[in-house]
Amino acid sequence: MFWAALPALMLHQFEEYVFPGGFLPWFNKEVFRSGSETSPISPKFALILNIFVGWPVFALVGFLGLDHTWYTMPAMGILFVNAWFHIALSISSARYSPGTFTSIMVLLPLSLYTFYYYVMTWEIGFRQLFIAVTTGLVLHVLMLTIPRELIHAREKRQERQQTSDNNS
Repeated sequence: MFWAALPALMLHQFEEYVFPGGFLPWFNKEVFRSGSETSPISPKFALILNIFVGWPVFALVGFLGLDHTWYTMPAMGILFVNAWFHIALSISSARYSPGTFTSIMVLLPLSLYTFYYYVMTWEIGFRQLFIAVTTGLVLHVLMLTIPRELIHAREKRQERQQTSDNNS
């Protein structure tokens, strides 16, 4: 099951960025309300985060598998929370969030079945399940708050610059 995490993530990101694509502009404009399709999250940053961080982490999850569930289950927690993130955004905005289809059809079933299987076979307990989902939540909250703070800081810098230009 852990080997399925990387192809599931790749398929999900294919939907987000290639077909039908449009996740990054949608995310920047709708979620961050930035007015820009490339800020605060740039295409370069998304590429680095997804391919050079995300893919190796999920490949490692496949290698570690059941022997290291303290590392692998939080990865499933990330997929689980990401799926609900897309679903909730689509419902709240009444618009399609690029990535929602694979969230419903791939990420959610994979993560739920993995959680169910490993809890029911006593490979993990509810404490470890809680930690896995909490890890996914914390990482998604950070993903939302850090760029928002960057936007806020940039706006404040621009305001100070305009004020100093007007006073000159």
